[in-house]
Amino acid sequence: MKHYALTGGIGSGKSTVLGMFKKMGIPTFSADDSAKHAMQYNPDVKAKIIAIFGDTAYKGDAPNRALLAEQVFQDKAKLEALNAVVHPAAKEAYAQWQDAQDAPYTMYEFPIVFELGAQDRFDGVVLVTAPKKERIRRVRNRDKVSEAAVRARMLNQWADEQKVPLADFVIENTDLSSTASQVNALHQHLLKQE
Repeated sequence: MKHYALTGGIGSGKSTVLGMFKKMGIPTFSADDSAKHAMQYNPDVKAKIIAIFGDTAYKGDAPNRALLAEQVFQDKAKLEALNAVVHPAAKEAYAQWQDAQDAPYTMYEFPIVFELGAQDRFDGVVLVTAPKKERIRRVRNRDKVSEAAVRARMLNQWADEQKVPLADFVIENTDLSSTASQVNALHQHLLKQE
């Protein structure tokens, strides 16, 4: 079985593309969902986050996402500290999930696979791209945040120009029917890679 990472900048449409693979019967895993789960339910992760950000990092049992986002996207050291806490927990959850799969291949949504230098853990990396203006529009609509807030988040990720040469496959996500066609063509290609 082969294992592929799916990556792309904020607002590129990674989750949409991941959903397309899932609809075709491919086992999918989201690093972000796993990290969110660890932040809420893993007592060691919670304790480390509170040690870094203080008691206001949580509202009851739930992470205070607005406060954490505001702090990490303005302070690279805090972002790195948060990643150092949640990514090992997500990696461990992925390893357990991966062992339980039985399919021609799996797809792991991993937004910062290149930034963390983790691409060699996979049989290939699929990069989802979209024009910057479109990505900003999507994130503003989704998260109800300002353009400045979206741009601040983007500064913490590599630009597509840095990622494209490292990617094994690129899906341009500007039009859903075109994206679906690209995903289907890639799916057929990956099925032959066993």
